[in-house]
Amino acid sequence: MDADVYITDFKYGNDKCAEDLSGISDYSEIIRRNHEIAYESGDMIIRHLVLPNHVECCSKPIIKWIFNNLGLDVVLNIMSQYKPVYKASEHSDIFRLPTMDEVDEVVSYAETLGFVNLI
Repeated sequence: MDADVYITDFKYGNDKCAEDLSGISDYSEIIRRNHEIAYESGDMIIRHLVLPNHVECCSKPIIKWIFNNLGLDVVLNIMSQYKPVYKASEHSDIFRLPTMDEVDEVVSYAETLGFVNLI
């Protein structure tokens, strides 16, 4: 049974950040494979939570990968709601809210690549 719309989360742009912040190995391979499978099966809304200090290493590489591999038809939900809770205090780079400049930079980058389906 196929879904009409897949709502996915794409959090990290590389394995180092996934391992350091969430203890996840092979994140990139698995998340990219799963997004490709979902894309082939139906429409997509891809959610990305902007993390403070992770625009260059995570947000931009994610958006570039989506552009190169899934195209401009997907809907991108670029979210600014990150809150430094739980174990965030163990990681000085994410122990604050993302700034509006960081969020705006990610949105601007997506627009520069040609994404128009932005939430």
